[in-house]
Amino acid sequence: MSRVMVDPTNWADRAVGAVRGLVGSTGQPPREKAAPPGRWLVVTIYRQIDDVQTQVDGSGPLTRMRGEIELTVRPAPGDKGTELAVRPTAPDGGSVDLRRSLRAALRETKSILECGEVVEPSRPGSSHPGPAGQVLRAVTRRAWGEGRL
Repeated sequence: MSRVMVDPTNWADRAVGAVRGLVGSTGQPPREKAAPPGRWLVVTIYRQIDDVQTQVDGSGPLTRMRGEIELTVRPAPGDKGTELAVRPTAPDGGSVDLRRSLRAALRETKSILECGEVVEPSRPGSSHPGPAGQVLRAVTRRAWGEGRL
């Protein structure tokens, strides 16, 4: 019988690769996934089109970004209010930070028009000073720029 020598470093690399494949980690730093360039971000606001147009043209969260965005206001399907659609004017679709701030401005505009104020989650998110509380606070801070509109 012949004995086969197994290189322990090769075996360890294969084991780590198998675990990464199961977990989904590639060993590379995670990349931010931005929406395709020119993608519209749309919210439906339960108000008349004139009210929405007045708020958008006047002062509001979207006014600060007026030079960086393209904006349309149109009636929502089925007489369900008004659709407010925006997208970055940058040819590459804008940076991830621009899209996050745009999403946050859309949320704020919708909240102001429907409720009269910007509605935020209860503070503090967690009174726990440990790692779990810190993670929850960080996620809550970032949530305005991510997720569903």
